[in-house]
Amino acid sequence: MEYVVGPVLALLIGMKFTDWKTKTCEKRFTAVETKVEVVEKKVEAVDQVILPKVMQTLQPVTRAVVRINEEIGLQ
Repeated sequence: MEYVVGPVLALLIGMKFTDWKTKTCEKRFTAVETKVEVVEKKVEAVDQVILPKVMQTLQPVTRAVVRINEEIGLQ
């Protein structure tokens, strides 16, 4: 009788522990997934804002380089 009860009891306790750990990991996973989605949205918003600013910043530099090339005679 003890040979059957011990392993069955260990199996049931192990299954309950596995279920409990799975549920806690699933909650953490959904929390991390939500944070990743928020970060992705922020990155997309920043990308849309940065491109025009970079173009505005580099435009005078490119004009100056073209002017210097014309004065030197490279074009």
